[in-house]
Amino acid sequence: MMMRREPISPFVIQLYEWFEHPKEFSLVMEYPEAYETLYDIITRQPWSDWFSRVVMRQAVRAVLHCIHHGVFHNDIHAENFLFEKDTLDLKLIDFGCGQLFSSEGYESNRYRGFREYCPPEVFTEPRFHAVPANVWSLGVLLYELSNACLPFRNRTEIKQAEVTFQNPNLS
Repeated sequence: MMMRREPISPFVIQLYEWFEHPKEFSLVMEYPEAYETLYDIITRQPWSDWFSRVVMRQAVRAVLHCIHHGVFHNDIHAENFLFEKDTLDLKLIDFGCGQLFSSEGYESNRYRGFREYCPPEVFTEPRFHAVPANVWSLGVLLYELSNACLPFRNRTEIKQAEVTFQNPNLS
């Protein structure tokens, strides 16, 4: 509901209407037909710096739009972005893990996002904050765009935060 307020972002999926039923909700949302998940696009091959820049500019704008509307998406990863190959348009989807933005932070043991994009402070601190968590997740997304794989596979690797680039063609 918070994301429905003006201004509307072209980088975030739109919720047009919702209906409450006794045991469930029905959501009427934008349906971008020609889009596929960004994950499907980037797992085919590492992409050029130019492509990564185009995608990341839109991803950052989507995340900033959420923060400006008081929403912490809390699940930034390649499968939660839709991509349109012809126009190169990107849309952030799936607010199922979303929370209201809090300057107090969030309890680390209640992190609900995609584990491979999880910031290290979730494993090392009692609380984590939305903006640094978003920056970390966007960094993982950039790595995945550039290398066609994730930088970390488990909690230990995330906490160590040692990055090895797989793509020798990066600028």
